[in-house]
Amino acid sequence: MDGGHNFDTGYYDTERFMLSNVEEIKSRLDIVDVISEFVQLRQAGANFKGLCPFHTEKTPSFMVSREKQFYKCFGCGEGGDMFSFLQKIEHLEFPEALKILAEKAGVQLVKQDPRISNLKTRLMDLQRVAAEFFQNQLQQPAGQMALKYLMEKRKLTVATLTEFKLGYAPNDWRATSNFLKARGFNDYEIKQSGMVVDKENSMPPYYDRFRHRLTFPILDHHGNIVGFTARALDENESAKYINTPQTLIYNKSQIVFGLDKAKNAIKEKDLAILVEGNMDVIASYQAGVKNVVAVSGTSLTFDQIKLIKRYSRNVALCFDTDAAGVAAGLRGIEMLWQEEMNIKIVILPTGYKDPDELVQKDVNQWQQATEQAEDLMEYLFAKNLQGNLKDLNAKRRAAKVLLPWMARLKDEIAQNHYLKLLAESIEISEDVLRQGIRQIRDKGQKGPVAPRQTEEQKEAAKFSRRELVAERFLALLLFYPLFLGRAAQILGEEHFSGLNQAREFYRELVLYYTKGEGTDKEILRENLRQRTAGKKELEDFFNTLELLAETEFETWSERELAHEFENGLEFLRRCFNDGKRMELQAKIKAAEKAGDMNLANQLLGEFAKIN
Repeated sequence: MDGGHNFDTGYYDTERFMLSNVEEIKSRLDIVDVISEFVQLRQAGANFKGLCPFHTEKTPSFMVSREKQFYKCFGCGEGGDMFSFLQKIEHLEFPEALKILAEKAGVQLVKQDPRISNLKTRLMDLQRVAAEFFQNQLQQPAGQMALKYLMEKRKLTVATLTEFKLGYAPNDWRATSNFLKARGFNDYEIKQSGMVVDKENSMPPYYDRFRHRLTFPILDHHGNIVGFTARALDENESAKYINTPQTLIYNKSQIVFGLDKAKNAIKEKDLAILVEGNMDVIASYQAGVKNVVAVSGTSLTFDQIKLIKRYSRNVALCFDTDAAGVAAGLRGIEMLWQEEMNIKIVILPTGYKDPDELVQKDVNQWQQATEQAEDLMEYLFAKNLQGNLKDLNAKRRAAKVLLPWMARLKDEIAQNHYLKLLAESIEISEDVLRQGIRQIRDKGQKGPVAPRQTEEQKEAAKFSRRELVAERFLALLLFYPLFLGRAAQILGEEHFSGLNQAREFYRELVLYYTKGEGTDKEILRENLRQRTAGKKELEDFFNTLELLAETEFETWSERELAHEFENGLEFLRRCFNDGKRMELQAKIKAAEKAGDMNLANQLLGEFAKIN
């Protein structure tokens, strides 16, 4: 029976379905635009270059080819298309990446085969349906109290309510879950969504988590609804706010509220304003300050910082002015500095607790406060270098507050600048203050001793380096085929053993050379393009090598190319010989243990011949 089936029957060829959608998405989206949401790219010839998001590096080795719709890091080896990039950077399964890119491209996934669906995509669909239900309930008679609160007390417009999908959870134990069941979601999916609370000895065995509450959907940075924050409308309710618990799609430490709407404004202004509450974000957005995000329900985490860092390295903190808000801000500062972020402080006018309160009273003052955000260190210095600094106790107080902040600075130029400024302000020598910084660091920043690498880890690292050198060596041969003759004389296929694509590709190169086809670069590439066509892994490997050849060696002199070639040749030869020695040593040891001295001596002779 034919594997392809008509869509009307509910069955069809999954592979054909997936390929048609993938190709349509790729035809509508540009990999450079997709990756630019996560990596700051700059043009390098026909390609684009940036710092790799998959490993730490100071010199960019991450390349993106618009022509081939392909990316490759020549530092850690990661590479692929826009789907594999999104899966890798967001830790997604293919169906999730397909759904996200389809929405971005405006491609309708008409009918999802259960075999390419998974629980995560079902839970995202469930949260979207729940949000629509809550939005609709806000317009019903029972939701009028909630609507009045939002529009009259919080002064939100209909446009803002719609933009943020605000809603109302009815005062009913099972209204939401019954609606979800009616829309085709089963008990297991509803329980996994966090929308309900377990209840034993009842049917169904749960009740709705959110009842008689305002609902604020929580979206990830792609715009998928992953959970809810719900505010009590009954003032006697013990818990003012409750949130979706951690689920398969919602981890509060990895969510930045409002980032889906703020990311373009953050990139445009090169600044993210970080506030504490969801209402602060919503009020600010309505006021026209749209580069504002919040970490609601959690202290700032490294995952959240890394998300923000994709769009800007500059962040302005505006936490509530109560003790808890100030403490939250201070905890986050050191983490931001560890991620090499530049920090500013938004100072609210006296008498205002948070941005939401300020926006309701005076929109212009909030806009002005964000525009006048102060550099953190400048703010700390201005605040702590007041009054009579001739007094010894005042000098001690200033140094006690400011030196720990200076000790946290990773930027040595900035640290020296502020050290000099403090020394001049309190008339204490820089050497004395520098000694104070050293003592603070010695006391608080020793940290754990890094564990020693195991032999397995050392071998894995060595293999990884060999893989990268092999790629670079083959790319050099593609760029400068005059080296092919010498390479073929010294290196055989066995020198690339364990490197499947590299070994096969080198075989094709040597075969081309031995047939006497010449050393014209374009003819060589066209020949290889034809010979690798249809072999997916080898084709991708060829694209990788071409990308490396085009971006790395264009400006090199012949002398530099020759030096690079000899280094690569020697490294590959040495790795191969090291492997042979290890293999022979094991065989010699086994022969000696078995008492076979003739074999042991023969193997020793082979060992001696390796150079």
